[in-house]
Amino acid sequence: MKPVFVSALGAAGIALLSLSACKKDTGSLEVVDDTKPATAFTCAAPAEGTNYSIYPLGSGGAGVGDVMPYYDAASNTSYIYYLRDIWNDATQQHHPVNAFTTTDFISYAQTATGEVLSSNSATCAQDFAIGTGSVVQRNGIYYFFYTGNNPNAGGCTNQKEGLMLATATGPGQKFTKNTSFATIYAPSNQGYDFNDNFRDPYVYFDAPSNQYLMLIAARKDVGGGNFKGIIAKYTSANLLNWSYQGVLYDGGADNFFNMECPSVFKLGSTYYLLFSDQGSQNAYYRKSNSLNGPWSAPSGTARLDGNGFYAPKLITDKYGDNYLMGWVNRQEGNSDTGNRMFGGNLVVHKLYQQANGDLAVTIPHTLKANLEAKPITLVKNAQAGTITAGTNNTYTLASTTSTFLNSVVFNPIAATKFKVSTTINYASAAKDFGFMLGACDNYNGFYSLRFIPSQNRFSLDKTDRRNVTVSSTSVDVPFKMSPNTDYTVDIVEENSVVVVYLNNTAALTCRVYRAPQSSWGLFADNATATFKNLTVTTAN
Repeated sequence: MKPVFVSALGAAGIALLSLSACKKDTGSLEVVDDTKPATAFTCAAPAEGTNYSIYPLGSGGAGVGDVMPYYDAASNTSYIYYLRDIWNDATQQHHPVNAFTTTDFISYAQTATGEVLSSNSATCAQDFAIGTGSVVQRNGIYYFFYTGNNPNAGGCTNQKEGLMLATATGPGQKFTKNTSFATIYAPSNQGYDFNDNFRDPYVYFDAPSNQYLMLIAARKDVGGGNFKGIIAKYTSANLLNWSYQGVLYDGGADNFFNMECPSVFKLGSTYYLLFSDQGSQNAYYRKSNSLNGPWSAPSGTARLDGNGFYAPKLITDKYGDNYLMGWVNRQEGNSDTGNRMFGGNLVVHKLYQQANGDLAVTIPHTLKANLEAKPITLVKNAQAGTITAGTNNTYTLASTTSTFLNSVVFNPIAATKFKVSTTINYASAAKDFGFMLGACDNYNGFYSLRFIPSQNRFSLDKTDRRNVTVSSTSVDVPFKMSPNTDYTVDIVEENSVVVVYLNNTAALTCRVYRAPQSSWGLFADNATATFKNLTVTTAN
């Protein structure tokens, strides 16, 4: 049995390894010499693709920032307004708003009008830059409440952030700024951060009270000069005159730096409060039987994805299907080691309510069907360790020590977008098991998409295996597991965007520049796990 790192062996060691690992097959049980792949592994990150379709980029290839979706039932069309991540380009625009339309969450089109809300070029204008907001319709008029953000505020008389209004007569039209609307600033003498952190207005119509509720992300002194993120509340009967109603939610026992992009929605008899923590970059939700709270964490996990899926918002279509959409961040230099950047690609999950009232996410049914149209043949390149190969591409990897990683590696998938599906079941897991991305070899040089049952989480680690620890992660999501239980896994990839759906309840959205056109596979490290019916499919 070899050590984990073959490269540490000399020639004699490799010869010894070959003698000990090359055993005669017994039925479907294979113990194979991992030093001899059929072809060379492919693991270099290719040039970042621009041909996105299911996870679109913004207009002109710009990053998609915070999304502000609106569903038009008459046309069954989702209008997905978004901050276009441009700043100081030739247009001198600062996060203007553009919009996608879609009817199926497979194909997206930019609205014919192009930019629907522009920033102001005047240095001291409140909306020198545009920040997140929301769109609501009343009596045929579409009201777009947005954040006016001015980073030059220190040299001007205005505050950095204020809430502003623009209107249109159709969801796909350009919005006209309402200059007579009184910009809403943080209320005085209430302990708010008066010069910053008062943004992201979300407007919700409450039918029982026949009034509109506006949620605002803010920071407030909660006593003794201690500031924390809170969600402020305003109400209005006509969308033009608003009154401050105090704090809707202060995070309870949690101290969130800032609960950005808050929103509220109702499913059945339960209200849900959704927000994104600026500190951890994770999105969380809370539940209540009343729109006014109190708000409590769910009985299960309070987040449905990792910090690669930011600022999500929900829409519900006329069929009762719920779609949760946000953006997956890019990294500087299109590199897996680059710093996290604002904005990226649009990602959409389907959201549903479980029997206990907790929320769950899964792949949109339309996208699933689209990506299952055509099979892609799996080509195995190498394997190492004790591997039991069954019918229908079923593999059991039995790694019984901490010094031997079992693996099966496949050739790269040529398709730009595709879906990998399997059902996993583990008998034991002292360490971890999962999927290899960007495999340069089959024992150390790969990224790990891994299940860690002892910690009830699923993690992406963009580092060599020698650097993976019990607690390491690039991005993760809570996922509770039990042995000898089946769990479905769907991995959707398009260029460098990787989205993993776990048992139709949780997701992990990732940016992996080394994933496209690279060797990939399965692994078990001090664990025994079965991957059943492994398939790869794509669209026609």
